[in-house]
Amino acid sequence: MMLSLKRSELRGASASREAEKAVARESTLEDAPRTSEPRSPKLINYIHSTIAIPLICLYTVVMATLSLLFSLYDPKGRRQHWCAQTWCRMIARTVGVRVRVHGAHHIRPHTSYVFLSTHQSLMDIPAMLGYLPAQLRIAAKKSLFRVPFMGWHLARAGHIPIDRSSTENAVASMQRAASYLRDGICAFIFPEGTRSRDGCLHKFKKGGFKLAIQSKAPIIPITIIGSRQVLPPDEIIFRAGPIDMYVDEPIPTEGLSDEDIEVLMEKVYNCMAKHFKEKGKS
Repeated sequence: MMLSLKRSELRGASASREAEKAVARESTLEDAPRTSEPRSPKLINYIHSTIAIPLICLYTVVMATLSLLFSLYDPKGRRQHWCAQTWCRMIARTVGVRVRVHGAHHIRPHTSYVFLSTHQSLMDIPAMLGYLPAQLRIAAKKSLFRVPFMGWHLARAGHIPIDRSSTENAVASMQRAASYLRDGICAFIFPEGTRSRDGCLHKFKKGGFKLAIQSKAPIIPITIIGSRQVLPPDEIIFRAGPIDMYVDEPIPTEGLSDEDIEVLMEKVYNCMAKHFKEKGKS
């Protein structure tokens, strides 16, 4: 009888702890910085997207093929970067997006950085790759490198495949990426790991911060606002509109170790949260 009572008490205590954790998670989510909700699509958006999507597929095939040809005699990937930049700008114009970059003066020419950015839409890629004044290499999940044309370009242009099958493999991917950061080549990473489905700024993963410390490259926080309104997650219907990118001052990492990662994460999170609170609701 006593044993049964103790088991019942333990189950009750465990359920109580789980309930407290759930309440804490909900409270944290409610308090998290977030952007405004995207508007519902109209008939014109469906018509526009029906035209835009085949054009984007055509741009992808043409520019990826050009990139592959350039890769045969351009080992530094500068012409491939031009192909990617042109592809992204063509997409933005076709979709009806005007990208505005704020704080671009923080990016010095011929300097390697680790850009850490918010991620709320697939349109983040055309915005940053098309309009940031830097030679970028994106850290992308390994499966994207198997996609015809786009994946071939990613592989030949020196972008960074991230193996998410385990923490050890992901860390190893970042360690290999450290060797890419030279001669003004920059890495671009989404520290949340994936797109935010609810518009909130979520907890960061450590990989991008480890890469910055290992390569001694400064971190530049990038906050993208408006991309979720143009193309919400898990949708294919575009809404024309502006996308604003806020480039904050570089955060030095030279002399830091893995023990400083939490402090770095807090600094970057606060930079992004500031823009979400000031601009994300407009």
